[in-house]
Amino acid sequence: MSTVDPYTPGEAVFECVDCQHRTASSEHVGSCPECGGTIKNIAVARE
Repeated sequence: MSTVDPYTPGEAVFECVDCQHRTASSEHVGSCPECGGTIKNIAVARE
């Protein structure tokens, strides 16, 4: 039998590619709140 990982993230962590500011949010962050730069989701996939 296969076991399903019950993990469900409450918040994702986003990092600015320009100033490296990090912020946690349950919704996608459009731009960096510090400098207005591009944000990427840095959450690690669980396999």
